[in-house]
Amino acid sequence: MKNKKSNEHQVLKVLKDYNAGKSGLELFEKYGVYGTNIFELKHKYMDIGLDILVELVNLNEENSRLKTMYAELCVQHRKLKDLLKEDF
Repeated sequence: MKNKKSNEHQVLKVLKDYNAGKSGLELFEKYGVYGTNIFELKHKYMDIGLDILVELVNLNEENSRLKTMYAELCVQHRKLKDLLKEDF
């Protein structure tokens, strides 16, 4: 999470480790997150709860999979339409 926007996976990992009792130094060494950022993440995401954050991560993963499936189906559909045009 060094100098970039963090995604939900990283936030979830940091907050789980923080709740497990890891020190700020351990979190910095593992994730590159400064103490002030940890508290910002905590205040931002702990209000909604870790279980909701986990659900958000899962929904984002499912959404990505569905988008990929849709794109693949669109390509297949286009190929089939092109084949039908060639036959007639």
